[in-house]
Amino acid sequence: MNMTDTQFGLGQTIMSTIGIIFIIPGAYLGDKYEAKKTLVFSVLSQTILNLSWPLWVNSFVTYVAWNVVISVVTMAYWGALIKYINNLDGEDSAGSSFTIYYLINGMSGAVGSFIPLVIADKFFNGSVNMIVFVMGIITGLASVLVMIFLDDEKKLAARGIYLKGDEPIQVKHIFYLIKYPGFWMMFFAYGLGVSFYNYISYFNPYLVDVFGMSPSLSSALNIVRQYGVNLVAPIGGYICDKVLKATYKWYILGFGIIAAMYILMTVLFNQNSNVVVVGIYTVLLAGMIMMVYTTLWSVLRELHVPTMVTATLSGIATISERIVGMFVPLIFGRFIDTMEPIKAYNSIFLGMAIIGILAVLNGVWIGIHHKKCLAGLRSFAQMTGMKEAEGQDA
Repeated sequence: MNMTDTQFGLGQTIMSTIGIIFIIPGAYLGDKYEAKKTLVFSVLSQTILNLSWPLWVNSFVTYVAWNVVISVVTMAYWGALIKYINNLDGEDSAGSSFTIYYLINGMSGAVGSFIPLVIADKFFNGSVNMIVFVMGIITGLASVLVMIFLDDEKKLAARGIYLKGDEPIQVKHIFYLIKYPGFWMMFFAYGLGVSFYNYISYFNPYLVDVFGMSPSLSSALNIVRQYGVNLVAPIGGYICDKVLKATYKWYILGFGIIAAMYILMTVLFNQNSNVVVVGIYTVLLAGMIMMVYTTLWSVLRELHVPTMVTATLSGIATISERIVGMFVPLIFGRFIDTMEPIKAYNSIFLGMAIIGILAVLNGVWIGIHHKKCLAGLRSFAQMTGMKEAEGQDA
C-alpha cells in the first residue's frame, strides 16, 4: 500500500481519535432513525466501500480517507444494533438474545475472516486488495439478510415491541441522560466488563513466558479462547433470563466467580505447574468471561431507561472502554517490564480480580436501583426532569 509502519501507526491514531469524536453523534443518530434502516444503511455502505477498496486505496492518504468515510457511514450502527437486540424477543429474553448474537457473530466472524484470507492467498498471492474485496462480498450478503429477515419498527410494534417513544429524541435529551444514575451504571458495567474480554490476550504470553509453552500451541489455545468459547455464551443468557431472572444478579454471581478464578490463578500455579493444566484453566476462565460479557447489555432492562434514548446511552457508555484502555495496559505493561514473569502476570491477574470486585459492586448498585424503580420510588423522568420520558421508563 506504499505505507511505512510509522504511517500505519499514525493512521491508527487518527482512526481512534475520529472514533471518539463520532461516538456521541453516532449514538444520537441511532435513536433518531429507525433501527433496521440504520443497520441496512451501515452494512450496505461498508459493502460499497469494501468493494471499492482495490480501485482507489493505494497510499497513506487514501487509506486514512477510506477509514474516515467508513467511520462516518457506520457511526450509528452500534447504538441501533444494541437497541434492536435488546428488544428482539422482548426484554424478558434480552440475556438470551445478546448471547445468541455473540455466538453467531463470533462464529461468522471467524469464518468471515478465514474465507477472504484463503481466497486471496490461493488465487491472488495474498493481495490485501482482494481480501477486502471478498469481505465486501460477504458484507453484501449480510446486507441482503438484514433486509429480508429483520422486522421493521411497524412489524415490531404489531408484536408489542416499541423502539421509540412518543416524542422523537432531541440533542437536549443527551444532557438529561447523563444526569441519570442508570447511565453511569451502564458506563461502569461496560468499561469493567469489556476489560475482561479485551485482556484475555494476556493469557497468550503468560503461557509462553512463565511455563514455556510453544508459541504455536499457545496461539492455538488463543483461538479457542477468542472464538471457541462463544459456544458457551448462550449458557450465560439462559442463567440470566431463566434461572436468576435478572442481569444484575448474574453480574454479582458471574463477576464474583471471575474475580475468584483470577485470584486462584495466583495461588494455584507457579513455574513448576503442568502447562497443559494451566492452559485448560485459561480456557475455562475465558469461557466464564464470555458467559458474562455477552450479557452486559441485557442489564438495560433493569436500568429503566426510555427506549427513545437507549441507543444514545449504549453509544456514549462505550467511552468507558476507551478510558480504561488509556491506563490499564500501561500499568500492566509496566508490570511486565519491571518484574519477573510470574510476579508480573500474578500482579496483572490480581488487577483483573479488583476489576471483577468493582463489577460486583456495580451489580449491587444496579439491583438497588432496579428495586426502587419497581417500587415507584424513582423513575427516569423524576430523576432527570425530562418530561418527554414520563410514563416511558422501560
